Amino acid sequence: MVLRAALLSLSLLSLASALAVNQQPLAAPTSHVSPERYDGQQVYRLNLTSVDASLREEVRRAIDLLDLDVWRSTHSSIDVRASPSSIASLERFLPGSTDMQVWISDVQSLVDAATPSLHQSPLVGDVDVGIQGFPMDSLDTPFHDAYHSLEELYAFADQMAVRFDGDGIKVESFSVGQSFEGREIRGWKASMDSQVLGRRQDEDEDPEEGQLVREFVIQSGQHAREWVGPATALYFIHSLLLSAEQDPTGPGAVLLKSFTFTIVPTINPDGYAYSHDKSRMWRKNRQEVGSRSCAVAGIDLNSNWGYKWRAPRSTTPCSDSYPGDHAFEAVETRAMADYLANGSTGSTTERKVRAFIDLHSYGQLFMFPYAHSCADIPPDAEMLMEAGLGVIKSIRTVHGETYQSGQACDLTFRAPGDAIDYTYGVTDIRWSYSAELRDTGTYGFLLPPSLIRPAAEETTAGLMYLARFIYNAEIAE
Repeated sequence: MVLRAALLSLSLLSLASALAVNQQPLAAPTSHVSPERYDGQQVYRLNLTSVDASLREEVRRAIDLLDLDVWRSTHSSIDVRASPSSIASLERFLPGSTDMQVWISDVQSLVDAATPSLHQSPLVGDVDVGIQGFPMDSLDTPFHDAYHSLEELYAFADQMAVRFDGDGIKVESFSVGQSFEGREIRGWKASMDSQVLGRRQDEDEDPEEGQLVREFVIQSGQHAREWVGPATALYFIHSLLLSAEQDPTGPGAVLLKSFTFTIVPTINPDGYAYSHDKSRMWRKNRQEVGSRSCAVAGIDLNSNWGYKWRAPRSTTPCSDSYPGDHAFEAVETRAMADYLANGSTGSTTERKVRAFIDLHSYGQLFMFPYAHSCADIPPDAEMLMEAGLGVIKSIRTVHGETYQSGQACDLTFRAPGDAIDYTYGVTDIRWSYSAELRDTGTYGFLLPPSLIRPAAEETTAGLMYLARFIYNAEIAE
């Protein structure tokens, strides 16, 4: 086994030397080409259950050096997108005990099925047309049955704010900051007048200063290609607002009067727009990092947060998992971290962010810190696990989908610099979770539009349970 590992390492060194001469990302498009196509490419699942632990890291390194697109990585399996020729190169470095199967046979067909046609939405153009095309008075609006451009996401959220702001409900938009390419990173807050229910004033609230604002933050879109995350964030807040409006004393209203719910549909607007216009599988932001190997290297936002960040041993700037040269090098993670610590500009109300949920896909997981290492156990692990188990139970009651809950380091293979590690470990947000939404690999990132609504419905049920759990643990008498 030691000899096998040594030979594999030597082979990888030879491969690295060869690739260093002309390192190129997998079919990376430029800004003046047609949208990237994935004809002939497949997704393969590598089952590493029978592979010795000492060789698993070498397998991951080979995947990295070959610049294959990792879709999902756990301690026991890896899903990779590649052409048959690239997989043939990888097979030379795989231990004989590796079980490899074709998981998605035709990537391009799923891209075609899940990608919206340009300008198909009535939200483009006159705002009034958007309201008529996608009514706000019901969750049955067809908006929640399709993927949308960045402009359409923002327009829908703006019209939702216009529709629900007033009569005791407050909905406002704000700016988290600007992306590398200058796009606005936008968010929306929703709350309700707490005096309607006569909720008791907490001991740490000064009536002359105003009540303490407890914030429940939902972030999505760190990875550009994970389109179901932004769609789900908008569905959640729409559902909550409708619930509170229709029953001002019901469960939804109680939560909206106890928390300010904040959504940031995508903190990576540059990458999200690029994934719609040019490269459906684009993952990172669009930040230039001085690499000569790829036109725009970009940074993996969810490996760039400033808690236990460390430089990778082998990842090149062209890699989809490139974490940057230092923590918070990405302007988007820096802006969001500043918001979590300080709130939006001009806010004078005392606030505490009590919950932070980072929406991703795929894998059907609901995870708490820490991601970087299982040796770092959060003091609140027992409570985080109890709440997480309740969340996945609530999710299962909607459509029968099974999710797993646990510590992120146990359930996935993730790099240091994860968002929830930072929010829990640095900004002291007790209820920090990362959610991997549908599915478990049948469609991967290319979840069909017909499954957006079911995914959003079950996630909404889970997040509502979590909000109630926190309410009972920290607010209710």
